[in-house]
Amino acid sequence: MGKRANTAVAGWVVAGLMGVGSAGAADIDGAGDHPDVPRVAGSYIVYQDQSDFDRLAVPTGPWDGDGFESVERLEGEVLRLSYNFEDPSVTTLRVKRSYLQALEARGFEILFTGSEEELSGGAGRTFFRESGLFERGARDCCRVANRDRQVRYIAARSEAGDVLAGIAVFNARRVDGPAVSKAIVTAEDMDTTMDHQPLTAGEMETGLIEDGRVAVQDILFEVNSAAILPASAEALATIADLMNEQSSMELLVVGHTDNTGDFDYNVSLSLERAQSVVNWLRDGHGIAGSRLQAAGAGMMAPVTTNRTEAGRAQNRRVELVERGG
Repeated sequence: MGKRANTAVAGWVVAGLMGVGSAGAADIDGAGDHPDVPRVAGSYIVYQDQSDFDRLAVPTGPWDGDGFESVERLEGEVLRLSYNFEDPSVTTLRVKRSYLQALEARGFEILFTGSEEELSGGAGRTFFRESGLFERGARDCCRVANRDRQVRYIAARSEAGDVLAGIAVFNARRVDGPAVSKAIVTAEDMDTTMDHQPLTAGEMETGLIEDGRVAVQDILFEVNSAAILPASAEALATIADLMNEQSSMELLVVGHTDNTGDFDYNVSLSLERAQSVVNWLRDGHGIAGSRLQAAGAGMMAPVTTNRTEAGRAQNRRVELVERGG
């Protein structure tokens, strides 16, 4: 009861700064704000992209020339939005501080806030490229202006930890006044109901014989973790059946990721996940560890584009590769 009262007070405090819509210029068709991260009053949506399930990597530390010092990751529903403003005299600093006040009033933890040299050596375009937060469509409609390369940035996480947001405020080309681009992920478990039939041991063997490898899409893991989800048990049992039927078969178990986030992180995560599969087969099904070798390819070997949600989901996989004796 007390928590609801505090939320109501917080909403009243920022009412003059944040709004649910624009009284003038209209949002693009079908667009809308995230319920926990509202817009600044007087802004309107010019771009929106939504994915039912994806991983978002949000920079939470300064740029050091080689990358961001720290990055927070979360998987779930991802919403990307870009806004322009009706009043061209509004400054980027005012917009940024409005967001900071609103987020703090809603109980968000501010993980990082920065601008200029802290983000990308003062080159706003570098920040947009290196952060990977915003889709190409958002960058196209709201490119950082040559006259003002500065980007003001906020990374914030909700009190419950289930919402993670990266917000960039900047001056854009061919736009009077500031622009805002947001990337927000709301934690959700992936829907594990797949529109395909799990592979049989025979189909796995055929793939290994004909192609030298086979992708097993039904091995699933906890978010940002190498812990295997229970829904993976059937696929893992099928691999064990195959190896029991083919007693001389030796396999590489290779983890793959999409291209979201840091290269080294993805290589490490893919290796840890592959090792979890090896451990499961060894400890749960009695497959000799000497017949299995874990490897992590990270984002190095996509099977399709990483520019769509469906493509990224297909690229996140475990592959079995036949190993010579």
